[in-house]
Amino acid sequence: MQKIIIIGAGGFGRELYEMLWCALQPADYTFKGFLARDATELQGHPDVGTVLDHPERYQPQADERFLLAIGDIEARRRIVESLLSKGAKFLTWLHPSACIAKSAQVGQGAVVYPFALISNRAHLADFVHLSNYASVGHDAGVGKYSLLAPYATLNGFAVVEDEVLLSTHSTVTPERHVGRHSKVSANSVVTQDVPAGSLVFGVPGKHTRIMRRG
Repeated sequence: MQKIIIIGAGGFGRELYEMLWCALQPADYTFKGFLARDATELQGHPDVGTVLDHPERYQPQADERFLLAIGDIEARRRIVESLLSKGAKFLTWLHPSACIAKSAQVGQGAVVYPFALISNRAHLADFVHLSNYASVGHDAGVGKYSLLAPYATLNGFAVVEDEVLLSTHSTVTPERHVGRHSKVSANSVVTQDVPAGSLVFGVPGKHTRIMRRG
């Protein structure tokens, strides 16, 4: 039997914990706990398990499988790379109510929430997250570590590169391209290609450079 560990013990992690057995069989898996920087994150939530360790200190075991539940894009990449370098193995978790075309491709470690849509010939790279009702249109692509919040929409032939955040109810119109490390604000609409490292806001979306840490 394999042991499930969720990376992240905040609201995102607890949310995924509550849905685990919608897509996994208790006969095949058991839940071991969470990895989190702050061991107090589960205070007030005694029924969901315990924090095992800091995610970048943890040493994975052969019988463990990991699920990513961190919203911060930079932290998603950093922590996954740290665990992979130590031999961690990640599950791809697809809620049964999600609509996923047979011709779609979904990468390792992706997490797809209830009622999400992945249309024909769409491609999700590794460690992508699609939240409730997020949609990826036909022939569209989502880069590694990117996150689509609830009701975010990526239309046909559109592409978002690695480490992009599409916030709630944001839209990328058909054939548009969003460069890596960009963020699209809630309710904003991308109607033109967006350079890497941009913040997009408004309807139609305007963009400005994001000042990156470090």
